[in-house]
Amino acid sequence: MDPLLDLAQLRTFYTLVQAGSFTACARRLNRTQSAVSHAMAKLEELAGAPLLDRRGRELGLTEEGRRLYLACEQVFATLDAAADDLRRHRPQARGRLRLGATVEFGSSILMRHMQPFLAAHPELEIDFTLRPDLLAPLLRDDLDLIIDCLDHPLPALKKTTLFRETYVVACAPAFRKAHRLRVPMDLSGAPILSIDKAGAWWNRFLMAVPDPEQPLMDRIIEVNHIRAMIHAAIEGMGALLVPRYSVLEELRRGDLVALFPAICPAEDRFSIYQKKVKAGHEKQKLLTKYLQGLSPAEFGS
Repeated sequence: MDPLLDLAQLRTFYTLVQAGSFTACARRLNRTQSAVSHAMAKLEELAGAPLLDRRGRELGLTEEGRRLYLACEQVFATLDAAADDLRRHRPQARGRLRLGATVEFGSSILMRHMQPFLAAHPELEIDFTLRPDLLAPLLRDDLDLIIDCLDHPLPALKKTTLFRETYVVACAPAFRKAHRLRVPMDLSGAPILSIDKAGAWWNRFLMAVPDPEQPLMDRIIEVNHIRAMIHAAIEGMGALLVPRYSVLEELRRGDLVALFPAICPAEDRFSIYQKKVKAGHEKQKLLTKYLQGLSPAEFGS
């Protein structure tokens, strides 16, 4: 491989792998698709080996391409960190961060607490992506940090633990009266709202109930979004299991009532995940430190 590889061509290659297509890469770099193709052809000529596997419909890498991509990841992370270091004399952090979070957490919690950080760092731009599947966009660098309650034990990722997420079983007051819900066994035969039709969503509750007292859940209504499930419960469609923070207002108003307070479903833990090669960037350290300092009242912690 020619040691004098062109940095712009390497950036194009790095962005192409992240974007997954020539069209998306051109859009990210604000270049034409033919310019991206030309840069890749020149890079492969300098490398003396094919870097892209063009046999399938999806963009793939050869073994040489995979090694070069890993090297690019280190190189550009180092350059970005150096740029951060050069800017440290400035009074304000600069740049852009892309933060991902789960939909309900992002809507109910995150958006309530980000304005002070944005006000303290007016030259730092943050874009928010709320979606259930966060790991894949983090790994392909569509996101810089994610806040997730799922565990992602990957060597390339840095994990920073944040808040506990507790769960509550609840229903509308009229629903509780109609189905005489006093103990978990009373849920047998009652309509149950669940993210999935099989009812696996309720496993964290069932594991906290002794075997002889576990209900038979045979009337499951699938609702694949937490906020929609909450509205369905308010209308008396069934009992639900949701993160407590997501229904604090509904419980306060009396639209929903908590069931079985002695039962403590298994908890989750929200954590920040980011690539280790980027975790040293000043802007990411600032945001991580801010999020670590939060103790949202919505969690009851």
